[in-house]
Amino acid sequence: MSSDEINPAIGKMLSGARDWLLHEHSLFYSLDLKPILIGRNKATFSVHLPQDFLDANGYVHGGLLTIIMDSIFGLAAFTALDEFNPIATINLRTDYLTNTKAGGRVICAAECIKLRGDVAYVVGDLRAEQTDEQVATATGAFMIGTRSSNVASRL
Repeated sequence: MSSDEINPAIGKMLSGARDWLLHEHSLFYSLDLKPILIGRNKATFSVHLPQDFLDANGYVHGGLLTIIMDSIFGLAAFTALDEFNPIATINLRTDYLTNTKAGGRVICAAECIKLRGDVAYVVGDLRAEQTDEQVATATGAFMIGTRSSNVASRL
C-alpha cells in the first residue's frame, strides 16, 4: 500500500459511515451530501443548505456550517489513519467570512495535514458551489483512539 492509498479497512469503515449518513441520519440526509473526493488525508463534499437552519437574519446558521465542517474534517482525519481507531473532536476553530443564504450548495474541502502522536490536525474551508466564494475557514484537532471500555463513561 502506497502512502497515497487509504487503508482498505479504513475504506470499508468510510463506506459504511457514508451509507449510514446518507440514508439513516436525518440531518445529513437533509443535507444531500455528495462526495467529490475521498483520498488519503483528504475529504471533499458538496452539501445542500436547507431552509430549516436559518438564523434570526434569514441566513444559514453558523452552527450548521460548523457541524458540516466538523463531520467532513473528521472524515479527513479517518483517511489519514493506517488502522481503525475512533476519533473525537478536540477543537475546531472556525472563521465565518460571509453570510450564506439557504437553498444553494457549498463545497467543504478538508485535509489532514499532520498526525502527531494521538492527534490529527485538519484544515479546510467551505465555499459557495456556484461562485467559489469562501464562506468559512477552519482548523481542527481530533483525538485518535477515543474508545472507552465503559459505556457509562461516554454518557
